[in-house]
Amino acid sequence: MQKIEKIIKNEKDFLIIGHISPDGDTIGSGMALLLALQKLGKSAVFVIDGKIPEKMSFLMGYAKVYTFTECPKRNYDCVIAVDVSDPERMGKCKAIFDVHQNTIVIDHHGTNPAFGSYNYIRTVGATGLLIYRLFKQMHIELTKEIANLLYLAICTDTGNFSYSNTDAEILYAAAELRNAGADIPLIIENVYQIRSLGATRLIGRSLEHLILAEEGKIALTYILQEDFRELFALTEDTEELINYARAIKGVEIAIFLRQSEEEEFKISFRSKNYADVAELASEFNGGGHKHASGGKIHAPLKEAISKLLKAAAKKL
Repeated sequence: MQKIEKIIKNEKDFLIIGHISPDGDTIGSGMALLLALQKLGKSAVFVIDGKIPEKMSFLMGYAKVYTFTECPKRNYDCVIAVDVSDPERMGKCKAIFDVHQNTIVIDHHGTNPAFGSYNYIRTVGATGLLIYRLFKQMHIELTKEIANLLYLAICTDTGNFSYSNTDAEILYAAAELRNAGADIPLIIENVYQIRSLGATRLIGRSLEHLILAEEGKIALTYILQEDFRELFALTEDTEELINYARAIKGVEIAIFLRQSEEEEFKISFRSKNYADVAELASEFNGGGHKHASGGKIHAPLKEAISKLLKAAAKKL
């Protein structure tokens, strides 16, 4: 961390990159870092190859988040990838990262190959916690805006402090962020308690598609492109659907497929206790954490389901 701290102090112009299909951790961590750099008198830009979920738009007044096409093209002093588990997760922004020599990766995924010039990678509950540690090390003030963003990062990647990655340090950090002004009711209402009609209908459709296997130890469900059109739902509305499968009594591994193209699916994996879904995800062009990972598969639906159930059964 000391080398990263030195770079931040010495360089003047920064580009921060989040991951595709942005979630609360990459958005909160990236925006918090952006605001902190600006407080230090630095020039900084935050870019994501993807759309900010509507439920997190209440924070967008803090700073501009650029899309890939909007991002100012210049020779930045330093490029920082935040919450990006591998280079491909930057999407189109990988092209910007690759042409710069002075690069930093700050991430909490155990499968990260450490692809930056400098890497701060620790397997903790959220990348937001690593950004919090960095700010404490550098004595950066936790303003209300920064506190809100880091709280968003931490609470979303710990399932609102319900997952096994919730440890004492992350709870202490959350308490300090609250003391610094984090508006917990505002964050929780927008992220967890407001749902569009399309998103609500999508829950029902995913449960209609539910498949149980291996005596109920594996639960799989999916959403097709036609479901989005029929129910007037958005891609971002699928983020929590896997939790309904995971919550079923007796389920150890939950799998969710979202159709992205005719015969291509994005996959989410979750496990409750012992199954290592990071290993499972590695078999499907992905990775992540032991209990929460993702991947993708190119196959017709029935074939994809068959391959996933067979592979998951070996992890029980």
